[in-house]
Formats: sequence, structure tokens, C-alpha cells
Amino acid sequence: MRTIVCLSLTLALAAQTYPPAFPRPTATRLLETDRLVIWDIVWPNNKATPMHRHVHDQVGTYYQAGGRAITTVDGQTRQTTTAVGALSTTKMGTTHIEAGTTDPPLRAVFIEMKQEKGSGLPETASNVPAAFPREGAKQVLDEDRVTVWDATWTPGARGPGSRYPVETVIVWLEKGTIRVTPEGKPAATVSVVPGMMKYYARGSIEAIDALDGTPRAMVFAFK
Repeated sequence: MRTIVCLSLTLALAAQTYPPAFPRPTATRLLETDRLVIWDIVWPNNKATPMHRHVHDQVGTYYQAGGRAITTVDGQTRQTTTAVGALSTTKMGTTHIEAGTTDPPLRAVFIEMKQEKGSGLPETASNVPAAFPREGAKQVLDEDRVTVWDATWTPGARGPGSRYPVETVIVWLEKGTIRVTPEGKPAATVSVVPGMMKYYARGSIEAIDALDGTPRAMVFAFK
């Protein structure tokens, strides 16, 4: 029994030596709230991270295609190639090394969920319809903390609403020109490019209309 206890303690101490996944030199912190941390990440070719442990559950998407070699703590390595718009979900405790294998490199926006449960708050009440669901948007994930939509905007097609009833992050995947109209403010024309991120606080109201191209984005709505 004493041997088992000592072994368990040794393994526990060894696990604590792994650094967290973030921050790291190849990740830029875009925004942090009391619930979320948003990172813009690149995996440069032939550059490996240290062995690291993810201390939070996270979701995200890739805005530039590329490859990685992922090595787990048991020494096993797998090669991966990821397309633009692929959805990423990583569980707390995941431990590995990641090395870029392509040029141009793989790029993504990942969102760490600092709390282990949803907010428990009801959606904000309003006469303005919610921005999602809408035409051109496909729900790709629905869990207790987050719903994710893969959405494309088409010129001339307006969604049913412009309200974000929960904390929402938009990550643009394809370029285009949009008109954004915040509540009570004049409209503005914005050129979106892959990797551009927009955060909406709970209850925000802002209409998005495509003017040129068919811009695509992944929309993360945190409950």
C-alpha cells in the first residue's frame, strides 16, 4: 500500500511540472473576460512547443490550413492536417507537444473557458430578435457551455435579428466586406479577413450585412 501511495504522489508531482498551454511565444492573447481567454495561435514549421497541459476546456477554429505533429506523454506522435473552419475542442488536462509541419503554417483562434459550468444566467430579454439561428448558419456544436454556428453572409440577405443574448465571439474565416450597425450608432463598412475576431458582450445589438463577397465565420455563443 505504501508503495502505491508513493507512486501516486510521484506521478502527481510529475504532472505538475508541465507548463500550461498558454501563454506561449506563438500565441497572442486577444481578449480576456471573467469567463474566457481568447488566443490567436500559429504553429510555425519545424518549431515545437514544450510538453504542456491544458488547464481549461477550450473551443476554437482554424483560419489558415496547415499541419502539426502532436506527441503525447507516452511518446506517441500523430501527423495531422487541418482545414480552414475545422472545429477544435480540447478537454482540460490534455497534455502534449505540438510542432508545425507546413509552410504556410497552421493558424487558429482558440477560446479557453475559465469556468467549468455555464453562467446559469437567462438570455437577455429584448424585443430585438436574436442574431442566430439565421439563414446561412449551420449549428455545429451545442453543449452545456457553448453553441457554435458555422455562418456565411450573402449580399442582400439579412438575418432575422441582430441581438447577441449571451457572450459571443465571432472568428472570421473568409474575407469580404460587411456593414456593421451597432445599436444607436451609425453604420460602418468593415473589411474582414481570416483570423479577425469580434467579441460581443451579453445583450449586445449589432446588425451585420454582407456588401461584397461571401464572408464566412465561426460563431461561438457562450451560455
